[in-house]
Amino acid sequence: MLRIRIDSITDSGLNLDEREDAARLPLLNTVAGEGGLRFIHPVHVRIHATLSGETVLIDGIAETVVRIPCSRCLEPFDLKIKTDFSATAVPEIQPLIDPEPADEIELAADDMDVIAYSGDNIDLRDEIAQQIIMALPFKPLCRNACKGLCSRCGADLNQTPCQCRPLDEKSPFSVLKARTFPKKQE
Repeated sequence: MLRIRIDSITDSGLNLDEREDAARLPLLNTVAGEGGLRFIHPVHVRIHATLSGETVLIDGIAETVVRIPCSRCLEPFDLKIKTDFSATAVPEIQPLIDPEPADEIELAADDMDVIAYSGDNIDLRDEIAQQIIMALPFKPLCRNACKGLCSRCGADLNQTPCQCRPLDEKSPFSVLKARTFPKKQE
């Protein structure tokens, strides 16, 4: 569900512990479809929310397991994602219609990195999905010592050594390998 009912927040706050299938979070569903990854476990979220006037302060932890291809060898592997986050939810403000354009610009909730809510519920699905997406590594590795694929024959160097011959160095700087320089006199 991943929603907070404002009237359920007490003076000591509100604690939520929920699991949600990643397919029910539209942003994660889109990333999974486009990124070649698959969510293996539901997203587990633990949240503590406190009320300060009409503002809701949210601290939480979101975690899941994703099957993702290694950026070196392309083999899929399971990666545990765990991220701590904080968010602020404020009531949605209806824009005022001003016939005269002003020099000042009013920022929308999206511009200030806050969650805008209307009514008595705060929907956390997009915020949780964004936190999971930001926790995904840019270049996922199945292990730090992954050797990757041979750039010429495509062999997985983690499984078997490549049979390709070493490249002949035809660099214009290769002559410097054999060059000796006089030692510096002090």
